[in-house]
Amino acid sequence: MLPTKIREKKHFCGLRLSRNFAKKSRNIYRSAYSMTTILACLFCTLFLISCSDERIPRKELPLDSQQQSMKHPLKQRDDTLMMPLATNNAWFFDIAYQDIATGTFLQPNAEFPFPQGDTLYVHGSTMLDSNPCSLIRTSASPKGGTWYTVRAKGIYSWPQDPDDTTEIPVFSLTYKYPADKGETYTSNGVKVEVRDTAALISVPAGSFPCYYYVSFSKAPGNVMFENHVWLSKGIGMVKNEAIMHQKDIAPVRRIVTLRRFVHGNEQKQ
Repeated sequence: MLPTKIREKKHFCGLRLSRNFAKKSRNIYRSAYSMTTILACLFCTLFLISCSDERIPRKELPLDSQQQSMKHPLKQRDDTLMMPLATNNAWFFDIAYQDIATGTFLQPNAEFPFPQGDTLYVHGSTMLDSNPCSLIRTSASPKGGTWYTVRAKGIYSWPQDPDDTTEIPVFSLTYKYPADKGETYTSNGVKVEVRDTAALISVPAGSFPCYYYVSFSKAPGNVMFENHVWLSKGIGMVKNEAIMHQKDIAPVRRIVTLRRFVHGNEQKQ
């Protein structure tokens, strides 16, 4: 039997909604139904930070001592991967929030100065669960993150809780690839549909043919999260749209679009 803490993690946007987040969300929505509250909850679903410098310092950061690291267990470059996982790969995203009822894009304000950018990067690689894996973090987070590995059925992930002392990695299929249009599968108890396999998506970084994944997951407080993810081979995530549905609350759409992708080998020495 796996530790209770691992078994209770929920899937959302390639990461998981932890039990703590679900509890926090329930308390927030019971106390207030303002636009600010909705944005705050959506903000908590990802590690979101502002970014002004588009270059991640090129250095080998040490992995946790309990994990036996390897220098390069993954290929340094493989443009056939749906999510390239070479060390120092970096993704720079723009973030916007939209009122679904009116179509109006919201602006940060003093009440809720939500970030308008997010930066993710591959911190390093090692062997976990007998497979080569890569850890993706935000540039502001020194611990934790999400481990990703490519297997026969697609991309698997495991969110590493920095406060979890367990040494047991539990990976689940996050993005099935290859897959057929209309195909469905289960990811950590959440049903995911492959809505398209050749969707052409335009973002600030350019136009990309993408696999399009859609999922719906429940959270305490009668909350439903709707999640849309577009992935492109050799690039990774190009776009993400997430909506939180709850009775008597006007839904807001969080839109994350790729501004720039930098392969680790392309960074200056």
